[in-house]
Amino acid sequence: MLQKSLKWMVLTLLLAGLLIWAAVWAVSALRAAPAGGDAAASAAPTATPPALAEGTANPGAMEEPTAPPAPTPQPTPAPPGEQERLAAWVAALPLEEKLGQLVMFGGSGTTRPSDEFLDVLETYCVGNAVLYGANVARGDADGGFSRAARLTAALREACSSEIPMLVSIDVEGGTVVRFHWKPWPSSARTLGTRGDTEAAREQFLTIGRALLETGINMNLAPVLDVAPDPSATFLGTRIISSDAQLAADIGAAIIQGLHDAGCLSTAKHFPGHGGTAADSHATTPVVDKSAGELRAYDLQPFAAAVEAGVDVVLVAHISYPALDAENIATLSSAVITDLLRGELGFTGIVMSDDFRMGGLTGQCPAGEAAVRFLLAGGDLILCGPRHDLQREIMEGLRAAVADGTLSEARIDESVLRIVQKKMEVTGWSPLE
Repeated sequence: MLQKSLKWMVLTLLLAGLLIWAAVWAVSALRAAPAGGDAAASAAPTATPPALAEGTANPGAMEEPTAPPAPTPQPTPAPPGEQERLAAWVAALPLEEKLGQLVMFGGSGTTRPSDEFLDVLETYCVGNAVLYGANVARGDADGGFSRAARLTAALREACSSEIPMLVSIDVEGGTVVRFHWKPWPSSARTLGTRGDTEAAREQFLTIGRALLETGINMNLAPVLDVAPDPSATFLGTRIISSDAQLAADIGAAIIQGLHDAGCLSTAKHFPGHGGTAADSHATTPVVDKSAGELRAYDLQPFAAAVEAGVDVVLVAHISYPALDAENIATLSSAVITDLLRGELGFTGIVMSDDFRMGGLTGQCPAGEAAVRFLLAGGDLILCGPRHDLQREIMEGLRAAVADGTLSEARIDESVLRIVQKKMEVTGWSPLE
């Protein structure tokens, strides 16, 4: 009986031990199970939590209390930069000196300016000059360069401003060269036919160096007009090619050659003279193309020139009704400000074609045209040896400032652009 009782007690204790062990195991298993049920349990483990892998602080870590951030000190105003200093310097110039920077005049003389030209230069503080074929002596063994160098020195001596002069000339190659070159520079058409951009660059590198040695720091080239049949236009061999892309490539190479020589370049005749057979020297041509046609063809070489860093763009005395139904390009803000500056992004000098030309004289008096050109966004007024027109231009500008039509702020914008180019090409600076 006693043995049977002991046997049941042992069995009971063993059973109780098994039950306790099972309960402990179940509780441990429940604690080890991940939250979220089966989906969480089956998620693949990652070596590093994404937030930590990206360098984010462990969100479970305790953060030390931080002091309130100190107030950010206000920066001390920096001294004005060169652009601001230069703009302030321009604004402080006398009005007459500013107006003189806005014009580029020509006159007679091969070694010194004529008395009448000198009078205009001195009376109006003219800041820039242009030479033509008549200023280059014929028959000189050196092609006229030495006498022209004396003329450019005399022009600079006549200028009362401390701001250096821009002195320009047309050396396009072919029929428009002014000097008597040996060897003769190839025409634009020849350069286009060859299609050799390096040859074009080298030719204008040589031209640019020769001009600088003569005191001429601005070449009125390249011609970037295009036409399906160049021979049907008055420009003829002055046109590089009927292929707008080829004209763009050769034009950019010409600009590069002049820049390599340290000479300013001029793209002309914006926005394109190739769409008409008429000559803007005699009349006001009309280019009856849509804006889309002009952009797809005529404007291509000019866009490339802007990309190549051309210094000056010369605007034509031509009507483009699709761009401006009322004004020729020279007097059109739609052409100069909206298209050339806005759409093409040109930031250099915008120059008029010659104010003596019939394409402009038939529109309005020279004084009025000068004011309208500046109000349209132009900078530099070109006028050859017509001293009556030159005086009319200057008096028109004076009157427009006096009556408030033309503000000094608008004048300052153009003078600043011109002065900046003079600093680039001469190394002179008013800030030193």
